[in-house]
Amino acid sequence: MFFHIEHTTEYRYSEPATESFSELRLRPRDSLRQKVSRHSTRVEPAVLVESHTDYFGNFVETVSIPFRHPSLVVTSICDVETKPFNDVLASVQMSVAEARQLHAGQRRELHDFLRPSQIVTFQEGVWKLADAFLSPAAPFSESLRALNTHLFRTLRYRPGATDAGTTVEQFLKVKEGVCQDFAHLMISVCRAAGIPARYVSGYIETDPVLGPDGEPLDTALIGATASHAWLEIFTPQGLWVGFDPTNDCLEGERHVQIGIGRDYADVPPMKGIFQGSNAQSLSVQVRVTRNADTTAPVPAPADAEGERAP
Repeated sequence: MFFHIEHTTEYRYSEPATESFSELRLRPRDSLRQKVSRHSTRVEPAVLVESHTDYFGNFVETVSIPFRHPSLVVTSICDVETKPFNDVLASVQMSVAEARQLHAGQRRELHDFLRPSQIVTFQEGVWKLADAFLSPAAPFSESLRALNTHLFRTLRYRPGATDAGTTVEQFLKVKEGVCQDFAHLMISVCRAAGIPARYVSGYIETDPVLGPDGEPLDTALIGATASHAWLEIFTPQGLWVGFDPTNDCLEGERHVQIGIGRDYADVPPMKGIFQGSNAQSLSVQVRVTRNADTTAPVPAPADAEGERAP
């Protein structure tokens, strides 16, 4: 599938900021499952945009504005092709313990995705879920699918119930939140069971696409187009497979990856600092369009979820 994506973030300050520095993670990843054919970043006021690759291999851009400015507007524009991905889990006929044994020799490379992190923590509720769904004797593939479904059915998706810094422990108390909370909880359970799991930030096509007869070609998906999140599990074949517990599905062609990390704190779309008045307002608009080619027009902007201010 071909997607055209425009992501605009605007900060307005009550009084002009004297200077600011921002770090952007907005360019989608190039991988076996997706390819970026075009990407550009526009900044107002116009300044030099520098780039580098971070520890996890994500594309990062930095923006420094050393003069007074009443607002900061960042627009990321890209065209991405996503590709079908075979269900490699269907061929995994082994227990959780056997799967863990196969990646034992890679524990150094997988260390970051096996341990607790800033937001992903282990506590009683996590251990109970790990014992119930991912015990050593449990079948690897079937148990992960069952856990994905369980979280989808027992937790409530409700924007505003949590924020970007909500921990797994806090989420387990309220049992309602957004996609990043669902992802963090499933990551915690998998890591507690010794299964490497990493956080994925990106975009998702939420609306059903209609065919010529007006009938939907795909079902609607839950989430905010502006900032969706899911997770990837490391399989015995040495591949990362995406799970989306917010929608009870595997990662597919309607998911567009931006970055990976231990949790949300590693891959926020935009973070930074500024000097000046503490009062500011944030506006985010995202357009994600499925195209037969990359020249089709884009639709009206969608509301944002989970963006964090500098």
